[in-house]
Amino acid sequence: MLTHSVHLFQACCFVLQSWVSKKFMTGCVVLFPVAVTFFITWWFIQFVDGFFSPIYSRLGIDVFGLGFVTSLAFVFLIGVFVSSWMGATVFWIGEWFIKRMPLVRHIYSASKQISAAISPDQNTTAFKEVAIIRHPRVGEYAFGFITSTVTLQKDNEDEELCSVFVPTNHLYIGDIFLVNSKDIIRPNLSIREGIEIIVSGGMTMPQLISPVERATRPNERISLNRIG
Repeated sequence: MLTHSVHLFQACCFVLQSWVSKKFMTGCVVLFPVAVTFFITWWFIQFVDGFFSPIYSRLGIDVFGLGFVTSLAFVFLIGVFVSSWMGATVFWIGEWFIKRMPLVRHIYSASKQISAAISPDQNTTAFKEVAIIRHPRVGEYAFGFITSTVTLQKDNEDEELCSVFVPTNHLYIGDIFLVNSKDIIRPNLSIREGIEIIVSGGMTMPQLISPVERATRPNERISLNRIG
């Protein structure tokens, strides 16, 4: 009788321990993204607020968030200024100096490619479409971005190829593939959604992806030299 009671007590402790562990892990799973989001948001606000808050502190103005609002207004004014002819000229001169610096130019070029990809200005050289290509073997697919369209001129017929950038290290390093436009799957994803999928390691991949009709952009085609 005593042995039976001991086994029953151990079984109850095991069930209780399993239930507590499960609920604790459920709480961690729920609170982890909330905590990360709060931490990153708080860090971002403090980081941006730190640009102008020292100026207000010297003026005797101590209002939390005022530097953050000022920074946002400053970024907006920079966007308005660069959109003008004079601002674009000043920006081009500054960019020319940056590209002459040995180490800084590589960091700047990688950062500019990423920012150009999500730029609202459709005239900039950026990612055009999200693409899925068959790579590296049959039955496997790679996620990439169409950067340009190339017309390969042959003796019998011209072949239209698309330059597809497939990231191999997050977003700033990857391989370039020239793929026939007919062999490219164009999913119903925007450029920003594609970047989120790459940066998150595929965790934000939707459960259902469907192809869309191809958008014709004749002004993006580049003719290669005729081959013999």
